[in-house]
Amino acid sequence: MELIPTLTLVLLAVTFALVGMLFVCLKPEYGLFMYGLALGFPDLAVPLGTTINLRFDDLFMILFLIRVVIWNTTPLTAGQQKILKWQALFLAACVFSASIGLYQGNPPALYETIKMLGCGVILLVLPRILRSQRRLGFLIAGLMCAGGALALQVFLRLGSYPANATANFQEYKNAATFTTWNANTIGQAAMLCAFASGIAWLAFARTRLQRIFCLCVATAFALMPAMVFARGTALSIATGYILFLLLSRHWRIAVLFALVGVSAVLYLRAANDSFVISAMRVDLATGEGFSHRYDRWEMAIETIKAKPVAGYGFGQEWALLSSLGSEGRAHNAYLTVWLELGVTGLSLLLAVIYQFASQGFALYNAPESRFCGALLLALIAAMCVDSLGLPALYWEKLPTIALAIGVSLVGLCGKTPAEAAEPEYFPRAQMLAESSTR
Repeated sequence: MELIPTLTLVLLAVTFALVGMLFVCLKPEYGLFMYGLALGFPDLAVPLGTTINLRFDDLFMILFLIRVVIWNTTPLTAGQQKILKWQALFLAACVFSASIGLYQGNPPALYETIKMLGCGVILLVLPRILRSQRRLGFLIAGLMCAGGALALQVFLRLGSYPANATANFQEYKNAATFTTWNANTIGQAAMLCAFASGIAWLAFARTRLQRIFCLCVATAFALMPAMVFARGTALSIATGYILFLLLSRHWRIAVLFALVGVSAVLYLRAANDSFVISAMRVDLATGEGFSHRYDRWEMAIETIKAKPVAGYGFGQEWALLSSLGSEGRAHNAYLTVWLELGVTGLSLLLAVIYQFASQGFALYNAPESRFCGALLLALIAAMCVDSLGLPALYWEKLPTIALAIGVSLVGLCGKTPAEAAEPEYFPRAQMLAESSTR
């Protein structure tokens, strides 16, 4: 008799799960909101080993994948097809290299392999799900809520940490991190949320108050990496942010953003002068202050010289460099790809970057999509700069989500008004374009 209540609860749980899955498949916009929101809670994860975690956003992505497989979706635009074709070639090169390593008894690291496949699914699914402005709006709303939740959690973590954390900025960075996220990951999340805020400002803000709100939120997200001393990502986001404002001819806002950034630095120096100075001390000649990046890059370059054409195989960077005495990864996407996949892999990565930039310029040159093109160019510029110090463009989930949304933006802006899902298609972008051509 005791089994009956347990069985009933199990059946109810399974029923609710199936109903929820069906609802997400039938109404993907609500699932997209929850997917974006789930990215703001990195500690809500189920560990599947020492380095692999299953998160709520991964579950939603599986549901989206099922929907893409069983539902007929509208064809991708020519611009989307060009980007995704080169992304697919790059993914195929990684899979082929991993297969060769497995065949030769030198399998790639499991963590890198799962990340690669997961990012491939994101690129396959999101551009096919985000086929209307309505769906994009739900995802953007979820991401903006996630960014706010993430900022609040970081603030609470820093507030509860002992005062002696400010004795060393590395300890301060560690205080802000999550169980499975470091400060660099927080920076990547901030880049994604700032990009989402830019889309909200461009496509959905119709009143002055809404535009001011989106601008303030984007600025807050852009400054968040600096608050946790993810210095490289902070510089990358600032580069993309200012580039977008310059391309869109918002000179006064660009000056305002620069003033806000300088004010934030001055405030931090006033609060703890020696701490901020130690965190900002860098020497371009010797590499001091770059977290041993010069040493890592030098070791990676020396290793590449031995096999510059073929590479050492996908997922071999960590084990190889560690065995040679390095402190670990090269922390440079271009060097990592060259080391693992050789010249072919590096060429494919550069081709992917070129396709994004090419589509961005194509949108920018069309008056009706000029500001969408500026936003896409700002994103790829920020990620290229960030990849100099991190593997941002080499199968990292949060940057891949941003790129997938960028592909969706290419498709949405590439439609004619008659093909668009709504009568008023990106009204804010059209209004900005019309005002700039007067």
